[in-house]
Amino acid sequence: MEQEYSVENAKKFIKQKFMEQGDFLILKEEVFDQMLDRIVELDETFMEENGVNDGEVYDDDKAFEYLFAEMQKSFEEQKMYCMRFVEDYMDYSEAYLESIGAIEWD
Repeated sequence: MEQEYSVENAKKFIKQKFMEQGDFLILKEEVFDQMLDRIVELDETFMEENGVNDGEVYDDDKAFEYLFAEMQKSFEEQKMYCMRFVEDYMDYSEAYLESIGAIEWD
């Protein structure tokens, strides 16, 4: 049964996954939250610019390149964490979408 997508619920779900994994507990929570807010914003921008919200396919590789480049620009001090952060974010975002029945696999 498909549920309505919620940015706030997605962030909570994704943050919980990051906390369970534990690799980013070294960051101050304030910095982590800023990174999460920024990547969600960037992901939405990517989807809008690439027509995903209008039915186009979400290209994981293009999304990763875009998110990684923009996160490095936004978080110079955390640059060394950005690749893993983006990879994990994409996995957890997909898990959230699966959990609400918003994506289907062919």
